[in-house]
Amino acid sequence: MDATRTAASNLLRRDELTTQSPAQQTLELAALVTAVGSYRSQPISFRLGPGQTLALLGGNGAGKTTLLETIAGFLKPRAGKVLLAGRDCTHAPPEARRVGYLFQTGALFPHLTVGQNLQFGRLASENLDTLLDRFELRDLAARRPGQLSGGERQRVALARTLAGNPDAVLLDEPLSAIDPATRPAMRDELARHLRACSAPSIVVTHDPAEAMALGQLVGVMDAGELLQIGPASAMFAHPARLRSAQLLGVENIWQGVVAALPDNGTVRIRLGLEPEACWIEALRGDELADLQMGARVRLCVRAADLQLIAPGQAEPDSPNQLEVRLVDRTDLASVVQLHCRLGDRLDILAYVLPWQLRGWPLAPGHTLRLHLAAEAMHVLPA
Repeated sequence: MDATRTAASNLLRRDELTTQSPAQQTLELAALVTAVGSYRSQPISFRLGPGQTLALLGGNGAGKTTLLETIAGFLKPRAGKVLLAGRDCTHAPPEARRVGYLFQTGALFPHLTVGQNLQFGRLASENLDTLLDRFELRDLAARRPGQLSGGERQRVALARTLAGNPDAVLLDEPLSAIDPATRPAMRDELARHLRACSAPSIVVTHDPAEAMALGQLVGVMDAGELLQIGPASAMFAHPARLRSAQLLGVENIWQGVVAALPDNGTVRIRLGLEPEACWIEALRGDELADLQMGARVRLCVRAADLQLIAPGQAEPDSPNQLEVRLVDRTDLASVVQLHCRLGDRLDILAYVLPWQLRGWPLAPGHTLRLHLAAEAMHVLPA
């Protein structure tokens, strides 16, 4: 099935193709409603300009792959429009859309060599030698997919997807089949090729780190609804909804109650719902202008934004200092994860660098102090 779809996406008659200049390469969805089986999405609208990459983030069953397959023409939409390079392609067949599509499996033809896979269909219009050099595949040209590693197969599939100057590029979980050890290098390579590509592209992923690394824009999708879309840095700093924050990988989402609304642009929040819980101050943005005393809120805090105050270290000039109890520590690849607890119920995750713990024999039960800057918190109405 994957090979059939690849064939459908690549077999274009030369006399039907009109290569667009980079300035014309756009992808626009106008109130597009996708559907398959009993699934039906909410209307989805956005526009990508030349060379712009959207990382589409969401869990299983969110509708991400269905959206890609509808853009590519494999599925028919229930409503709305798909515009590619200014052309209304809503009802055009896949072979008329000039879309490069990378499936989760790569979908290489197992009986063909790497060189033959790259020359298949419309991609033969790009010089093979140029393509092999561009993706560093010359040494693999005579091999078949079964003789390649997972990373090599994905590089071949990516080369076939990006070759021939497509009007749009769609990548469905391009790194899911790559082993964890080589995934960071492959992610960097993919980001480099996408930056060099003049066509708009969509990368589907369930990994927030991949979304941040690959997309100039990030979209969050859940249960057929595009919850939020915007520049990557803004999306990760200011999720618009609780579900967006969860899918964007915010490690700490705390319940709180508004206790004071000073005139200095901050909001004072009582953490937790128990009367003895501690207080913390966060910035009050325009989106919180209508916040009322006693309102329940949620604070979104990245683990990397919590700063450990070491013994003997000068205390920051800030009211946001939390005295917590260490539950356990986990040594990760580049950071140490501290699982702490404030009071009896509020769990807190903080990341610190290994050098910060040198000579400090931390053990479960030890008391720690954490500092959190007011600007490092994002407040959501509960």
